[in-house]
Amino acid sequence: MERPLLFGACPGMRGEVDWMPLGEYPTPVGRMAGLCQEECLTDFYVKRDDLSSPHYGGNKVRKLEFILAQAKTRGHGTVLTYGAVGSNHVLATIIHGRRVGMKTIALVAPQPNAAYVRRNLLLDYANGAEFAIASTMAEIPLALARGLRSGYDRAARKPPYVVPPGGSYLWGSLGFVDGALELKAQVDEGLLPEPEYIFATYGSGSTAAGLIAGVQLAGLRSKVISVRVVDKIACNRWILGYHVNRVARFLSRHCPGGKVRTVDPRKIDLIDEFAGPTYARFTPESVEAVRMVGECDGIKLDGTYTGKTMAAALDFIRRNGLERRPMLFWDTLNSVDLYPTVRDLDYHLLPAELHRYFSEPLQEEEMGCEVIY
Repeated sequence: MERPLLFGACPGMRGEVDWMPLGEYPTPVGRMAGLCQEECLTDFYVKRDDLSSPHYGGNKVRKLEFILAQAKTRGHGTVLTYGAVGSNHVLATIIHGRRVGMKTIALVAPQPNAAYVRRNLLLDYANGAEFAIASTMAEIPLALARGLRSGYDRAARKPPYVVPPGGSYLWGSLGFVDGALELKAQVDEGLLPEPEYIFATYGSGSTAAGLIAGVQLAGLRSKVISVRVVDKIACNRWILGYHVNRVARFLSRHCPGGKVRTVDPRKIDLIDEFAGPTYARFTPESVEAVRMVGECDGIKLDGTYTGKTMAAALDFIRRNGLERRPMLFWDTLNSVDLYPTVRDLDYHLLPAELHRYFSEPLQEEEMGCEVIY
């Protein structure tokens, strides 16, 4: 399958939009047989973006194929991106940036502690990250200024290339427009029926936005159900609508026959009651979804993103009597186990401000559930 499919669908993008191959696509699709049996479902499928790269998978790889390509084309040798201290996006940027010869400055802010936070911090360090730390959310602007200053390339007269949280801007969303085209090809191949609903995690927004615009470009009739996992102030219909419409307008200019329409944010399909009290705080429903999917189909989910999305999807199906309809869960988590490579790394090598995440209790311990690195 030639990649990116987006250039085939929109030839006007060739030479105008930068892209580089980082992942292994298409990612598999398959019926979740164990979960279907457990929940009396007929056709519940999963799109395995957790397998998007043997280096580090998940949904960020599709985005970084466009983002890092643009940074390289513009002559930047350093990327600055930010997120919570356990951010998967930050780690993915560090790992894949290093693969293409780019350094990453990681601006990190506080979040509830969990085992994956410890793992990701150690992996950040092991893969060459430079940290810019905000001790509170209010300190983010100062940490950003420090990161921009430390990452300035005097020889090239270039500041770091700044990537927003989650890679959520136009270039990141294009990765999931391409993902929707990939899904359409798999439907056409008969690998799965056309899903009536696609359940996607909505955190920073570009994954869901790219899919909402992408299913239109691909000619799929599927409805994308976005599941909010971040506080409402940063994650709501209006913000998601902004992302979708920016992508839709861009596609309309470059794919005049694509018939991609803008959306009314009020009509976006959004589930927002599964996010929990605050970002990265596990919920009983997400923990149960992680356990059930792991036991039924051997697929790893997490308590912050994919567990909440799965819990919301199952609830939506039950409440609406959709057990016999074709559904798709888009797995956005990385499933490559890199923890053994840093298991014995001394966390004292990290900046002192981050040491507390290795001494304070984990959410998993407080909730009495399994700790999974």
